[in-house]
Amino acid sequence: MSRVYPVKGSAALLARLLREEGGLAFLTQFVDGVIRPEDPRVAATSLRAMARRLPRFLPRYQRGLLRLGSWASHLLPGLVVAFARRAVRLMVSHLVVDATPDRLGPALERVRAHGHRLNVNLLGEAVLGQAEAARRLERTAALLNRPDIDYVSLKVSAAVAPHSPWAFADNVAHIVDTLRPLLRTARDADGAFINLDMEEYRDLDLTIAVFTALLDEEEFATLSAGIVLQAYLPDSMGAMVRLQKWAAARVERGGAPIKVRLVKGANLSMERVDAEIHGWPLATWHSKVESDAHYKRLVDYSLVPERTRAVHIGIAGHNLFDIAHAYLTAKERAVSDGVDFEMLLGMGEHVARAVSQDVGPLRLYTPVVHPREFDVALAYLVRRLEEVASKQNFMSSLYDLDTNSAAFELERSRFVDSWDVARQPAEPTHRAAPTAIAGDPAHGFANAVDRDPSVSANRDWATKIFAKAPSSTAGTAILESAQVTTAARLDEHIAAAQGGADGWHTLG
Repeated sequence: MSRVYPVKGSAALLARLLREEGGLAFLTQFVDGVIRPEDPRVAATSLRAMARRLPRFLPRYQRGLLRLGSWASHLLPGLVVAFARRAVRLMVSHLVVDATPDRLGPALERVRAHGHRLNVNLLGEAVLGQAEAARRLERTAALLNRPDIDYVSLKVSAAVAPHSPWAFADNVAHIVDTLRPLLRTARDADGAFINLDMEEYRDLDLTIAVFTALLDEEEFATLSAGIVLQAYLPDSMGAMVRLQKWAAARVERGGAPIKVRLVKGANLSMERVDAEIHGWPLATWHSKVESDAHYKRLVDYSLVPERTRAVHIGIAGHNLFDIAHAYLTAKERAVSDGVDFEMLLGMGEHVARAVSQDVGPLRLYTPVVHPREFDVALAYLVRRLEEVASKQNFMSSLYDLDTNSAAFELERSRFVDSWDVARQPAEPTHRAAPTAIAGDPAHGFANAVDRDPSVSANRDWATKIFAKAPSSTAGTAILESAQVTTAARLDEHIAAAQGGADGWHTLG
């Protein structure tokens, strides 16, 4: 007998809002204009401006409340803005859990009531200093020490202060030293599980290097841990192969298996910005169908008995066609014991409950944040809302598949298209050491392309230069020919260059 799992409460309200044309733009504008500003007067001004042109898709009662709040904000801006912020928090309460110590336990228990297991992630802004990094690490350790939490995720970029990407070996050593106490906490907390997350392409090699270096240490030989790979990166297949070989050797020595959580990827906007700023090729695939195809390649490569023995796989996502494909593949190849199915908390709860009836308990990625720091959750929330609203994403059809045959057919055809692409050979990477370092002179002046420290060949190039620096005599002949023999003489040349008409000078 088929079961029906209705969409209720704030999830239903948010889903209706995001399905409307302009719904995401309105919500994003509200977050940026009313929720983010620290000064309530600035937020109130934005609220009044928005209230003058409210979209018709909002329910009548919501439009009425916003207009009432707009009028009241002239007299009581602080109170009105506080109410608006609370309303937004309630609207997304199914996506983020309150991390207040006395509320966290009951909130997690409610999620587990449906039989799900949890992957708890402490949300936060980008770490800008050592004090914030230490605080984030301390709070993550506190989560691990709770008896009701046995699985946490964190990014290496959230555990350490900003570092030079060129000092790769030093960074790995420093991060390993920083995370070692956290792994000891996990080991001593009855084998709690730590998952190293990642969002940006530039952290791919770094995260893998830290992960393998830590688990190669003798004291962690029997500790299982996890890492994330993003299918929208062509490089993820090479990374998977490296992890498989390393993990197989670790298990052969008597070590514990690891887990790789496979995701599609959720940082596309920033990857595009980063590539544009530096003049680099886009690190991700250029289309959704290519990303979906690569996800299938990774599933096909990983779900075989000789590999799941050392590397368990987390199938993370909400695309029902991909979930079914992975589930049936695992059953057919008799590797179901090495596969977990994972979803995001609050994203299609009705679907999660239905899927768990077939695949068993799900692992829910569960973001937690303290109400006083709700602002730090906004970046995460906006990414999630973009997924629901994007017409290219399966999430945009998630609430219509059972009633709209056209939506079902669209997603079925997308699955078939990506299946066909998956059979074709894939590029190993979009990033490589550049063959040229400047723009084409025929098209006018162009800055030299930045060297990408995410590429190992570029890091090796920089390391060799650094190693030669102490004994290098490069540049001395130019200095001598220009009669630069003192610091004062060098200052004169620099001043002359700065004052030149065209700004371009050479010594002498």
